[in-house]
This record gives sequence, C-alpha cells and structure tokens, in this order.
Amino acid sequence: MSRGEGQTYNLGIDFTVKAGERQTTNGAAVLEYVTRKGEEPEAHSHPTEDEMFYVLEGQLTFSCDGQSFDAEAGGFVFLPRGQEHSYAIRSDGPVRLLVITAPPREPSNGWGGFVADVESSA
Repeated sequence: MSRGEGQTYNLGIDFTVKAGERQTTNGAAVLEYVTRKGEEPEAHSHPTEDEMFYVLEGQLTFSCDGQSFDAEAGGFVFLPRGQEHSYAIRSDGPVRLLVITAPPREPSNGWGGFVADVESSA
C-alpha cells in the first residue's frame, strides 16, 4: 500500500486505516495518524487493545501509568491495554504516527468498527 492509500477518516485528527481488525487474521490494526498541537487526546484507556506508536515525523511526550516518554521521528512507544494514557505534541508542525493496536483479549468490534459506526451516525 502506498503513502496516502487506505480509508481516511477525521475524528478530531486525520487517520488512515492501513489494515483494520477485520482484514487481519489476528485482530491487529495498523493506522496512520496525522495530528497537530491542540488535537491531543484526553487521557483514556483501551480495555481490550495494546497500542503501539512508531513516530514517523514530529516530537511528542507520551504519558502512561504515571510515567512520561519523549519520542521523535524513529521512536517507538508501547502502551499496554487497560492503562490510562495520553500524549502531548511538542513540535510545531504536523506529527505523523504509525499506530498498531494488538489483538483484543476478547471478541470486540475493534477500533475500525468503532470508527465506521461513528462515521455512519454523523
């Protein structure tokens, strides 16, 4: 898949689904986020998915379970399921992230299903 290919959505940030849970045999999902200062998520957790971030462009500080981790292009952060986390963008320009969610512990509609449901109700 080439850069820019995949299903793109905007729920406060732009993200492109490269492979959704329903497309993989193990329930993993791969997404590309493009975000900027002021678009950071509130602290939240995912009860059924681990979340991994590979920084393609930009600088961020991730917070998870009372710890902070600085990451920039080429950096990687693993956030375990069930632990509250967030990130703050430090760079002035856009931040690009490759995000992977690991298989849910139990059957779920997953992130891709959630996005499709939100988009169809908007």
